[in-house]
Amino acid sequence: MSEKKFLVLVVDDEEKDRSIVRILLNRQYGGLFEILEAENAAQAQTILETRRVELLMVDIHMPGMNGLKLVEELSRKGIRPYTVMLTAYSYFEYAREAIRCQVNDYILKPPIRKEFYESVERFLAWSREAKKTRRIEETSQPVISRTLGNCIIQNGNGKEIDTYKKLLDLRGDRVFCVLLDGVLPGQEPFSDGALKGPLEETGLSYILCPLQNRTAVFFFTDRDEEWETVKSLRRALGAIGMTAVAVGDTASLYDNPGESYRSAAAQLSRPPEPREGPPIEDLLSECLKNGELDTAVEHLEQYLTRYWERHNFDDLMLEGIKILTVVRKNARVREENIGLKMLDIFVTGNIQDIVRFSSDYLREIGENQSVSAAGKKHHVVRRICAQVMEHLEKPWSINDFAGSYGFNPVYLGRLFKEETGLSFTNYLMERRIEKAIVMMADPNLTIGAIGQAVGYSDQNYFSRVFKKHTRMGPNEYRRSLTGGG
Repeated sequence: MSEKKFLVLVVDDEEKDRSIVRILLNRQYGGLFEILEAENAAQAQTILETRRVELLMVDIHMPGMNGLKLVEELSRKGIRPYTVMLTAYSYFEYAREAIRCQVNDYILKPPIRKEFYESVERFLAWSREAKKTRRIEETSQPVISRTLGNCIIQNGNGKEIDTYKKLLDLRGDRVFCVLLDGVLPGQEPFSDGALKGPLEETGLSYILCPLQNRTAVFFFTDRDEEWETVKSLRRALGAIGMTAVAVGDTASLYDNPGESYRSAAAQLSRPPEPREGPPIEDLLSECLKNGELDTAVEHLEQYLTRYWERHNFDDLMLEGIKILTVVRKNARVREENIGLKMLDIFVTGNIQDIVRFSSDYLREIGENQSVSAAGKKHHVVRRICAQVMEHLEKPWSINDFAGSYGFNPVYLGRLFKEETGLSFTNYLMERRIEKAIVMMADPNLTIGAIGQAVGYSDQNYFSRVFKKHTRMGPNEYRRSLTGGG
C-alpha cells in the first residue's frame, strides 16, 4: 500500500452518513486518508478551492445545490478530483446525469462495506495510474521534443514526424524555426517557466530543441505567419532578457522541413559587414561624447541605409538594436531612462520605420547622456574653478582643461558657460580682478606686483582690463579705498 496520504472530502447533509464513511475509511486504511467534511455544497466549494482534494465523496440529494450541480460547477472552474456519488436512490436518471458530469463512481448509501471498499480500491488504482502517466509525460516530453526537432532538421520522414506530433498534441502542417541566444538552464527547456510564457503568447504549437550553443524553437502553423508571430515573440523575449537571433522561412513539415532551420542558421554564418574606419558604435559614441548629436544621427541613418542593401529585414533590425545597445552602454545611460523607441523597432514592419525609430532612440540616448553629463559637468567645472583660483597667475585657457578631463574644447567651453553663466575667459578675468582688489588693501604692494600676481605681466594691459571691469584705473581705485582724493 502506498505511503502517500490522500485528502478526501465527504459532502453530505446527514452527519451520520458522513460518520459512516469516515469510520469505514479509517478502519480499512488507517492513516492513509486525511478526511475533511462538509454538510452542503457551499462549504464544499470553499474547501475545494483552497485545498487539493484528490477524492470527493458527495451525496446527490442536499438542500440548495445538489451533488451533481456541485460537480458540474467545479468542472467549469477546472477542479476535477476523483468523484464518487453517494445516494439513497437507485434512479437511472441520476446515474445518467452522473456520467454526463464525468463522475468516476456511483454507489448506494448507506454503503455496503464490500461495495464501498471496491470503490476506494478503484480510486487508489486510478491514482497510481494517473501518477505513472504524469511521470511518463513529464520525463518524455523534452526527450520527444528534442527528437522531433532533430528529425525536422534532418528532414525525417512524414510518418515519423506525425508520430511525434500526436504524442505532443501539435497542430499545423507547416513549420518555422526561431533561434534563441543561448542554451536554457540545465538543457531542460520545459523547466524554464520564464520562457514558457512568451512562447505560449504566440498562440501556436511549438517545441524546443537545445543545440550546442543556442536553442531552436520550432513553431507549427497552417500558413506563412512567422513575421507576425516573431514580432510579438521578440517583444515578450526582451522582457526576460532573451533575444530571437535568427528566424527561418516557413517550410512544409512533410517536404524538406529542415530548410527552415537551415535558413535561420545561415543568417548567423554570414561574414561580418566590412567597415571602413572605426566601428559604427565607436563613431556614434565619440559624437555623443563631443555633443555632436545631429552628426551621430546622420552617421547612423547612412550606415543603416547601406546595411539594408546587403541584408534582409531581420538582419537590419538586429544590427540596429545591437548598435544602439552598445552606444547606450558606452554613454552609461540606464535602459529604464529610455522611452519606447526600442520597442518600436521590435514591432515595426518596414525599413523606413527601423531607420526612423533607431534615430529617435539614438537622440534619446544623447539627451539622457547630456542630463547625466550635467552632474559630471558640475563636478568638472567646480574642479576647474578651484584650479584657476589656486593659480590665477597662470596663463589659463579652456584647452588646458579639455584634454585633462576628456572633453572637446568647444563642448567644455559650452558646458562651463552653462554652469557658471560666464565664458571661461570672462570668468578668469573676473576672478583675477576680484583678487587684485583684495590685494590693493596692502600698501606695500605696487600695482605692477599686483598685476603680476594675478596673471598680467604687462602693467598697462592690467590697467586697461581693471578699468574695463571697475570703470576706474588701479591707482584711482586704490585711493578710493583709503578715502584719498
